[in-house]
Amino acid sequence: MKISSTARVFVCCFVIGTSGIAKGDDRTTPSPVEAKKLVAAKASADDEKTTKQAPKETAPESPKGLTIGSPAPSLDIEHWVGESPSPVSEFEPGKVYVVEFWATWCGPCLYSMPHLAELQSKYADDGLRVVSVSTEDLETVTEFLKRKVSPSILGIKEPAANEDEAEAGEATEETKPITFAELTSAYSLTTDPDESVNADYMKAANQNGIPTAFIVGTDGHIEWIGHPMSMDEPLEAVIHNKWDREPAKEKFEREQKIALAVREIIMAHRTGHHETTLKLLQEHADLFAGTRYESALKSIWFPTALATQQSDIVLEIIQERIAAGPDDAVSINRWAWEIYEAVESGLQNNDKILSTTIDALQSALSSDEFEANDDMWPAYDTMAHLKSIAGDKQSAVEWQRRAIESAPEDEQERLQEYLSELTGTVVTSPEKADAAETETSVPQP
Repeated sequence: MKISSTARVFVCCFVIGTSGIAKGDDRTTPSPVEAKKLVAAKASADDEKTTKQAPKETAPESPKGLTIGSPAPSLDIEHWVGESPSPVSEFEPGKVYVVEFWATWCGPCLYSMPHLAELQSKYADDGLRVVSVSTEDLETVTEFLKRKVSPSILGIKEPAANEDEAEAGEATEETKPITFAELTSAYSLTTDPDESVNADYMKAANQNGIPTAFIVGTDGHIEWIGHPMSMDEPLEAVIHNKWDREPAKEKFEREQKIALAVREIIMAHRTGHHETTLKLLQEHADLFAGTRYESALKSIWFPTALATQQSDIVLEIIQERIAAGPDDAVSINRWAWEIYEAVESGLQNNDKILSTTIDALQSALSSDEFEANDDMWPAYDTMAHLKSIAGDKQSAVEWQRRAIESAPEDEQERLQEYLSELTGTVVTSPEKADAAETETSVPQP
């Protein structure tokens, strides 16, 4: 018997392109990954089935070769929008360019616009040209440019709702509303619906999140690739001929290799290919060492190790989790239920894993830091299942009674069914449960 899925779900969601596994930059992708909610309970027994039934994903492509140090492809852009400077297709020797990719629907792109305008103005005398490229149709971009820019994008604090006109004062030139056409007039805003430039730059460099900027140096080669809000230092160095391309290339290509490996691992994990996931995790362990991905990938290591009978890895991970939060009953309960399901399904060499899990959850539920409340009934239910599978039916009965006492009414009947399994009685209502319990004498745990 298992309680409702809403009380079991615990999902670690990975967003590629927006922020990777751990928090990174704020680039977005055309098809954002929907983040699932986190709840303080157990993983659903149906999660694995759902994963295996998910649509088959296409393996990520390897980088096609555009990297730092590569000659910058020419700009075969269809539409140069507004009153931007004259079109450019070939890069003029001795000048520096920024080729940035954006979209009207991309929030981070809009917040980058004031910064791009600022950089264009700052380095105009040095010959800088900023060219922003969208793949949307001309009408979409043209209509977008008519919109007013929100104060937050401009970094202006909006007056409070109850602030009267006298307090707010007269609008200054700085605070007057402007359109996106006015905001971006300092640099070249373009749209390329056939996506040829996107293919030459973004796809060729294996970039799948926007905004992304490419700095093209004075010799027509790519000097830097990344988020436009992070390019101040490299851009200044390139403009003043102080940029060292080789270290930047090494760093970029390592980051590309890491990103590709992470995407392969996540794809294998999502589609339920546990052996492949384990192989990739082991193969790239050194690559992730010391990066923001190392600890985050533990959430993939854990179910993968359970599914592939890697008991030593499972034990190592749960010991690390216990050490990180020995009194966190909610967190322990999340993975303790996964241990129960794995043991029930035949996890090998599980004695140490099972006893460690039981001790950890029981210790957390009895610690001085723990505050008993009705929201903890899933943890009591977990303890009952763990105790039962460990052969301690008497303690299992008492823990299940505690779960029933603190659970909401719509869960009590289901919990009662498991108690009936433990006691060998048939109970059809809470009233009968009370009567049955009086006939079953079990010591306190």
